[in-house]
Amino acid sequence: MVEKVAKALVIDDEDSIRDGCRQVLSRMGCAVDDTNDAARGLEMALEDTYDLILLDVRMPKISGLDILKSLKVESAVSARIIIVTGYGTIEMAVEAMRHGAVDFLAKPFSTAELRKAVTSALKARDTQRSDDPIPELIGDSDCMRRLKDTIRRVAYTDSTVLITGESGTGKELVARAIQKLSGRRDKPFVPVDCSSLVENLMESELFGHMKGAFSGATQSREGRFQMADGGTLFLDEISNISLGTQAKLLRVIQEREVPRVGSSKADRVDVRLIAATNKDLRKQVASGDFREDLFYRISVVPIEIQPLREHPSDIIPIARHYLDLYTKRHKGKVRRFSKEAQQSLMSYTWPGNIREVTNTMERLSVLCDNETINLSDILYYGQDMGSKAPVGDSHTGRMTLVDVEKEHIKRALSHFKFQISKTAEFLGIDRKTLRTKIKNYDIDTDR
Repeated sequence: MVEKVAKALVIDDEDSIRDGCRQVLSRMGCAVDDTNDAARGLEMALEDTYDLILLDVRMPKISGLDILKSLKVESAVSARIIIVTGYGTIEMAVEAMRHGAVDFLAKPFSTAELRKAVTSALKARDTQRSDDPIPELIGDSDCMRRLKDTIRRVAYTDSTVLITGESGTGKELVARAIQKLSGRRDKPFVPVDCSSLVENLMESELFGHMKGAFSGATQSREGRFQMADGGTLFLDEISNISLGTQAKLLRVIQEREVPRVGSSKADRVDVRLIAATNKDLRKQVASGDFREDLFYRISVVPIEIQPLREHPSDIIPIARHYLDLYTKRHKGKVRRFSKEAQQSLMSYTWPGNIREVTNTMERLSVLCDNETINLSDILYYGQDMGSKAPVGDSHTGRMTLVDVEKEHIKRALSHFKFQISKTAEFLGIDRKTLRTKIKNYDIDTDR
């Protein structure tokens, strides 16, 4: 039931849909108005006296999308708008959500689906603020502001989300931000790295299995879907799921029932699904490596995260945040960047995106012995000689990549008190490689 009286408007030219919605909303405690005339519905909605509007997409004379734009883009009415659409207009529903709708219902929808969407929308009305903090995402560029706004809009729905972006852009951070702002915030958030799932155990990991279902199944076990019941399941790198498992995943999304391996009975689950990938799923659909029907099921609300090089004004705030974090964690000395160091950070393309920034800042917090980070302190891993970003003194040219690597190894050895195993682990190389570099660089380890 709706906790306090809400005023709702139903705009739909189908009498049966309009009547059914009125009955359900009335039983939920809402005061309901309705109209089959799109133009009249727009006039009523513009009065901005409604808490909730159910809006059909396809109507004579004026489309629901045009009405939505008038209400949200041009007039900024406060009502929560749920789009009602046919199965053939899912892409239009996605477009509607980009223009401010909070959810959509695909015809024919059940009473339970309508009640759930309405309850979620009205709950969001009472809790959502435009300034909801998203501390996971740092930066104030136009790109970052748009991303945060999209997260706030999407969070209060139960719509399936597909997050795309290059490796290291923070797709899981976005998924967690959606969870924390959603009505499922107190329920489980279960992340799954699909690229790490073993092919012959993939179904068992996702859907669970019964004792004796296969060799080695000594006891029954819940899958990730069952673990996430009531909460959010995050499928990272979903493009790595096999075609056979894709078919079963599609059925789970459609039926909300999970088939355990070795069981004839499916488990009912209530899970909000968020998927992510760094690949172009449309190309994989075209090549036959990804099911087209599954693609449309998981990309109801697509969110694309721009690579860091596309919003360079956020680089320094992100770098400062993680430098402070790791300096406190490792009890380091560094406090600030020199002007030249900042220019270097800004000019570097960061192919590893946010993940590469965090790794670089952790290295600096451990290895830099001064309060100010200078140009010669910075080493970009994976950098080649043609990189635009300098790693040494850009005026004298005295620091080469060899010089930087030698200095980097010396500082790591000093920090770990010349313990070869710990230093090699930190540098990401084996002990033999480290000893070879120590010999080649003639580094004194007689301490």
